[in-house]
Amino acid sequence: MSETAWRPSKTFLIAGTVVLGGFLLTAVSWWFMLLVAAGTFGPGILRELGLLRDKDEFETVAMYRAGYHAFLVAGVVAFTVVAFVRSSEEPLQGAEELGTLFAAVLWCAWMFSTLFSVWGAVRAGQRILFGFGLVWLLFNVLGNTGSEWTGPATLVMQSLLALPFFAMAWACTRWPRLTGIALVGASVFFYFFFGGIDRANFDIVTTLVTYLLFIGPLLASGIALLATNPA
Repeated sequence: MSETAWRPSKTFLIAGTVVLGGFLLTAVSWWFMLLVAAGTFGPGILRELGLLRDKDEFETVAMYRAGYHAFLVAGVVAFTVVAFVRSSEEPLQGAEELGTLFAAVLWCAWMFSTLFSVWGAVRAGQRILFGFGLVWLLFNVLGNTGSEWTGPATLVMQSLLALPFFAMAWACTRWPRLTGIALVGASVFFYFFFGGIDRANFDIVTTLVTYLLFIGPLLASGIALLATNPA
């Protein structure tokens, strides 16, 4: 199976529907997050039990590689959080969201690794950046046109945060290594631009989740593009 021949399987579509439904139903009860867990981890559990055989050799290698990458990323984040908390006598702000943080870390690391393995760094980077650019743009438009209208200037300024995604999506197919450097640099810039991590002024865990969702696609794509072999 080639990198460009991947098509969503029935298992993927069913699991994705369960995950999406679980997220939507959290508006009714947060217990529906268990549907998200079922859709995310259920197929893998069935495969390990030998009850589901829907992966060829290429997809199986990509799946196990993604799991190992998720383990590495989540492990680094876990020890960093422990060091951060233990280095201060102050209680950790937003500790109730730690589960959300590690679920997001595991999911994002697994997803990015899988996409880079299946599609290749350049094609996956382009699609990820374009997709997250659209999501970020839609998020800001909907957030500023609802009941709390903040004015056109705020809408435009916040929507401009989507531009790095679109610009890098266009550039990564032309200059992958240079784009990778730019993406890593942009990740560092946005981290400090948004204020970094400040114990005194931020709900730290929620802030980390926000950084993961906004900076994560830039950083993951940048690292993958830097690892590509020049043509």
